[in-house]
Amino acid sequence: MNSILSYAIKSSSMVLSHIRLWPSKKIKPGWTLALIILSTLNTLAFAENATLTWNPNTESDLSGYKVYYGTSSGSYGLPIDVGDTTTHSLSGLGSGTTYYFAVTAYDTSGNESGFSSEVNKSFPSTDTTAPVISGTAAGSITTSSANISWTTDEASDTQIQYGTSTSYDSSTTADSTLLTSHNGTLSGLSASTLYHYRVLSRDAAGNLATSGDNTFTTLTPPDTTPPAISGITSTSVSATGATISWTTDEASDTRIEYGTTTSYGALSSLDSNLLTSHSQNLNGLLASTTYHYRVLSRDAANNLASSGDNTFTTQSPADTTEPVISGIAVSNINASSAVVTWTTNEGATSTVEYGTTTAYGSSSSIGTTYVGSHSRTLSGLSDATTYQYRVVSTDAAGNTAISGNNSFTTTSNPDSTAPVISTVTASNISSTGAIITWTTDEAATSKVEYGITNAYGSTTTISNTLVTSHSQTLSGLSPATTIHYRVTSQDGTGNTAMSGDKTFTTGVASDNTGPVISSVTVQNISASNATLTWTTDEPATSQIEFGPSASYGASTTKNETLQMSHNQIITGLTENTSYHFRVKSTDGSGNLSTTSDASFQTAAAETGDTTPPGDIQSFTAVGGSRQVALSWINPEDSDFVGVRIRYRTDRFPTDINDGQLLGDISGAPSAGISTTHTGLADGSTYFYLAASYDDSGNFQSTVFVSAITKNAASNTTSGAATSGGGGCGMIRPGGGDPPTPGDAAAMLSLIGVLIFVWLKKGVCRLNASIFKT
Repeated sequence: MNSILSYAIKSSSMVLSHIRLWPSKKIKPGWTLALIILSTLNTLAFAENATLTWNPNTESDLSGYKVYYGTSSGSYGLPIDVGDTTTHSLSGLGSGTTYYFAVTAYDTSGNESGFSSEVNKSFPSTDTTAPVISGTAAGSITTSSANISWTTDEASDTQIQYGTSTSYDSSTTADSTLLTSHNGTLSGLSASTLYHYRVLSRDAAGNLATSGDNTFTTLTPPDTTPPAISGITSTSVSATGATISWTTDEASDTRIEYGTTTSYGALSSLDSNLLTSHSQNLNGLLASTTYHYRVLSRDAANNLASSGDNTFTTQSPADTTEPVISGIAVSNINASSAVVTWTTNEGATSTVEYGTTTAYGSSSSIGTTYVGSHSRTLSGLSDATTYQYRVVSTDAAGNTAISGNNSFTTTSNPDSTAPVISTVTASNISSTGAIITWTTDEAATSKVEYGITNAYGSTTTISNTLVTSHSQTLSGLSPATTIHYRVTSQDGTGNTAMSGDKTFTTGVASDNTGPVISSVTVQNISASNATLTWTTDEPATSQIEFGPSASYGASTTKNETLQMSHNQIITGLTENTSYHFRVKSTDGSGNLSTTSDASFQTAAAETGDTTPPGDIQSFTAVGGSRQVALSWINPEDSDFVGVRIRYRTDRFPTDINDGQLLGDISGAPSAGISTTHTGLADGSTYFYLAASYDDSGNFQSTVFVSAITKNAASNTTSGAATSGGGGCGMIRPGGGDPPTPGDAAAMLSLIGVLIFVWLKKGVCRLNASIFKT
């Protein structure tokens, strides 16, 4: 039996493929089989189901058909005998799986044809998982709007439900664009209102995710309404005073305008406390006089309210004699309180002023009842402390009596307070050791725990000597290692204090290698000057040897400041001349490195200008917290270019090559200039040098100034240093502090400079060659 199988697979009415197969297998020898035509094999995919159909065979001895299928091509399970029918449905097929199908025909003698061409169908997996919502946040909140954002782990649509409760009552229009980053704006909201919201995202398969409840509060609108004033009253009116009271509908400050006419003319002191109940006393008034007044209150948003005009009339003069105070005594003294009693010869109020000095500073509550026997309790006192006090009583007529000074001492409390540890410092740090110092506010023992982690592991020998200044030596440490440490002190009554974790790094092993010099550059070459820059791989000094030959013969001033970026100026050169040079740098361990010989050619003189510009004027320095503010006035010379500023922390720089370079600062002639040197250490003195220069490279004599940065502990600053006018004299250090003996070398250099200044026509002009090194 020969057979032809033609079939089609259909899904959603679309024909996916069509194949015809002529099997070559002969089933019954000598029997010519009729042609079997199987056509239109349809695979209609519903969830895990498929229906196969084919055309009928026309041979007279046809008995039926068998359907084969499996999950691998050409590999099927046992056939299904479907009998003499041309359609069969298969169910229970797995999602996410590809199935392969074939059909055979058999006759009444049991002879079976070969397989038809194989067909297959893939059943996609079904997505039933909703998106995962995360990162829900409300931002850009105003009085009437907010922006809601979130993310999902798969592309999905965007919608927000919101309202003033978890019932929500509004929602945004769903945005059907499938995204993973979502954003929506809520508008038309009420100010100062708590809103609840949740976000919704539905993926392409229709799976919906809904977030939990979230909230935000809209902003409050700006306040532009003045307080509403009401309840204005005048009470306690006497011959010389009155009390004015009123209320406002919002917290605001307190003040009164008053006088004998509606022009007022007098103001009470401003009480800036923001209150709704207001009261102020007016004193020093004239007796038997009608006073006009109005009250003023300004709210936190600076909206001012002013009342209408009001009046009161002071009483006639009355009692002007103050009470007589007697019988002052103190009783019930303990570590934190005491009771003060006294008598007056007439009814009066009761107050005690007290403190640890006769400046007092504190007062008891005021007993406003007019009595002759007075008692006030002082509380919140310190133990074992002597207090000064005096009593104050005022009669109904406003006459006040104040006693002389008295004193008492509170009793002592047992010591239960641990020492207070401060100024914990690591110093004298070497490659193998360090000294740890600290202070305590009372005498205590000394111990240091230390190690390479904050678990420590090592401890110094405890010193049981009770001191307030502590010092312990750490030894046997590893070089170039960060050491953690903390200190412990115990006072004489066993109260123990322990510092927090601190660290320091030990020094490296002995350095025997000179710095590596690189990037040597010659720039700003003029007829008489040249600037050389270079870098080193470690902090080192700066110096240049130079001359008309490789024997050199001259050198710049050695800059002992250790730095990695170097800048020095060679001055006093001859025009149009070839100069040999080499740079030298020495590190902190004394290792010297020198470059090989190099050369440059000075420029030919153009104008012959060898006169530097004038000095800067009014050079000042003011120390602040971790910074120094510098200011000056540029010289008036038309060829002025800028001002070079260098600084040191041990003494004044000697010339324009000494110390660290703060910068070359330009500006117009005669202009006032200011700059701030930041990132400095607190409580330290900084010494500055400033030299003006022109466009021919001529440098003027330098001026000097110093300042002390603010000390964080004492909150003090140095004063500004100012120049002596015209820039002709040395500027003394800031704050009025004179130069120290260590500045002697700088002083001698400056004296030489000043001699040249005075000799040159009385004007602060100095030939640049004075500073050539």
